[in-house]
Amino acid sequence: MKDDCEFCRDEFSHTTVKEYENWKVQLFLNQYYLGRCLIKLKKHKVDLTELSQDERNELFEKVLPEVQGAIDSLFEPDLYNQATLGNDCRHFHLHVIPRYEDKREFNGEVFRDQNWNSNYTPYPRDFEIKDESFKKLQDKISEKLQ
Repeated sequence: MKDDCEFCRDEFSHTTVKEYENWKVQLFLNQYYLGRCLIKLKKHKVDLTELSQDERNELFEKVLPEVQGAIDSLFEPDLYNQATLGNDCRHFHLHVIPRYEDKREFNGEVFRDQNWNSNYTPYPRDFEIKDESFKKLQDKISEKLQ
């Protein structure tokens, strides 16, 4: 654990949908891309090349397929982007970004991927959904991952 790392301090624990041996899956606060999740390594490491074989195997053989499978069953995305950037937080994590050619609706809210057929960024950093919708989405993904 690194004291100055927001992921090590687990500042977003309230967004967790499932924990694995080496990984924690959290619903990304900005839901411009409906179902976007963050897969965060529990140990403090910075780069993909630092992961142990066990950490890599669990990520690619279990966690990532299960997370995408849960999102598939709920929203049927047309494709996924996965990103390991580390620009804002130097703690290894993977963004799972569902992409949609057509609009999706959830809990009375409409989601449109205005970047379809191009890079997922830029996107509105201030995009917000109702707290009720976020919690319901968190519960639905969590249920699918059990």
